[in-house]
Amino acid sequence: MRASLVASFGVHAAVIAAAFIALPSADPLPAVPDQALPVELVTIDEFTNLKREEVAKAEPTPQIEEEPEPAPEPEKAPEPEPAPEPKPAPQPAPAAVEPPPAREPEPLPEPEAEPEEKKAEPEKKPEPPKPAPQKPAPPKPAKKQEAFDPTKIAALLDKLPEEEKKTRQPSRETKKDAAPQAPQGVNTKLTVSEIDAFKLQMRRCWSVPAGAPNADKLIVEIKVFLNPDGSLARAPELISKGPLLSGNAYFRAAADSALRAIRRCEPFKMPADKYSSWQELDLRFDPREMLGG
Repeated sequence: MRASLVASFGVHAAVIAAAFIALPSADPLPAVPDQALPVELVTIDEFTNLKREEVAKAEPTPQIEEEPEPAPEPEKAPEPEPAPEPKPAPQPAPAAVEPPPAREPEPLPEPEAEPEEKKAEPEKKPEPPKPAPQKPAPPKPAKKQEAFDPTKIAALLDKLPEEEKKTRQPSRETKKDAAPQAPQGVNTKLTVSEIDAFKLQMRRCWSVPAGAPNADKLIVEIKVFLNPDGSLARAPELISKGPLLSGNAYFRAAADSALRAIRRCEPFKMPADKYSSWQELDLRFDPREMLGG
């Protein structure tokens, strides 16, 4: 224990001695040179001017405005007292009720007539026995539907004009009987002057459709049926139907114009003694013939 203390003491002594020996050899600290400060010479006038500029640049201190105190609220005026309600007017006294008129005495009921003695009803005859109900006839077999045949329909359409001619033939014969008969040996055909007179009548009523291309080629043929007084016996028939079926709009307009002219011009002034020759006429509406002469 003592040896360790001695050793420790010796080591500490050696360290302290080494420190004293090494300190004198340390480098001295360098001296810091003094810095020169620049100095400017200012006159008194310049100094006073600088002071004035600094005072002018200085911002004024903001003054805090005191908020005004709120004005006291005015006192509310006291509400006026409600006016007293007017007293209701006194109601008039009810008029005296008149007594109801005295009822007239009801007439006494008439005495009922004594019922007559019922006549003796005749004895009912026994009903004859009802005949025995007949047996219902057996239902007929339904006809078989025939297959659609276009040839049969076409044949029916061909027969329609013949049936119409048969039905119209008696009316034509009666009109011929009623028409004045021309005397024997006299020419019943229309003369050229009579045909020209008829064209003149049609020329006054007919107008060619305007604006149609090739209007001089729009020839319309119509068959008319006339009465003895020159009026139409029935509706005119269009003979030239080809262009109409083809959908020619200009021909349709020309045909309508011709039909309107016939209805507008009737009754026609024709010689009565030649009714058989102009009873049925085939009219040709040709712009070159009717209008051009």
